[in-house]
Amino acid sequence: MINMSYKKTLIAMFIMFAIAVPRVQATPSGGGMPPSFTYKSEEWYDSFGLTRTNAEGSHGYLPKMLSETIGANSELAFQIGKEFQNTYSDRNTRAEKILKYVQTWVEYGYDSDNVVMNGVSQDEWAWNADEMAHNIDQTSGKVAVGDCEDMAFLCAAIYEGAGFETAIIDAPGHCALLIWLPEYTNANNYWELSADSRGAGWIWVESTGPNNPLGWTPSDFSDGGWTAYTHVNNVYTPQEPTQTSTDNSSDSGFSIWDLVIVIIVVLFTLLTRSRR
Repeated sequence: MINMSYKKTLIAMFIMFAIAVPRVQATPSGGGMPPSFTYKSEEWYDSFGLTRTNAEGSHGYLPKMLSETIGANSELAFQIGKEFQNTYSDRNTRAEKILKYVQTWVEYGYDSDNVVMNGVSQDEWAWNADEMAHNIDQTSGKVAVGDCEDMAFLCAAIYEGAGFETAIIDAPGHCALLIWLPEYTNANNYWELSADSRGAGWIWVESTGPNNPLGWTPSDFSDGGWTAYTHVNNVYTPQEPTQTSTDNSSDSGFSIWDLVIVIIVVLFTLLTRSRR
């Protein structure tokens, strides 16, 4: 009989190998690896006509850069998501494993410290999901480096490949992701989007910290004030969020500990009366 620890090691190695190796043949969405970019009007543009140095405007990368790595343009990042779907049948477990994968294999880094084009450091730059995925090498232990939008787009493409609906978050000074997972029970907030009639079932994916749990909305954004972009057939719809907190004490003013205290008081009163 195979030793259980050895068996677990073999399974882990198999999963890592399966995730690391794409099973589709396609051109990376940046146009090749390494990708090429064109400089014009003081901006850097990719082969899809989006500028990597500006999030806003008709050619800005937010949120449209996701389309470079899903659908007909699917390549490595989407395939990683497919591997997660094949490995984890439980959606809650699958969603947690994807977040941990990105947190493990992507290191947060500022654009100005890590992106140089034609000898000039770039204060703002966005990598798409496939470019990030190709920079991960699990065999050598090499991690990709990126900031919030790079991680958000990588997460989005992987979650899409794994069978989840996603929405890119455009928040003041930040970019993140929502996924539709109403059955998940450990989120601190469940979000409802203005054009979605299904109610509150979107949860936040915050990959910028190595220990951020799935479903945790940072306090800076728990009151809204940001926009989530859902997408159907490469049409992005900006939607305003409404949150439902899971903290009963903040919603009703009555927590589980209040209930425990009430029960203790009632029992004490009954015991005291029975002794008379």
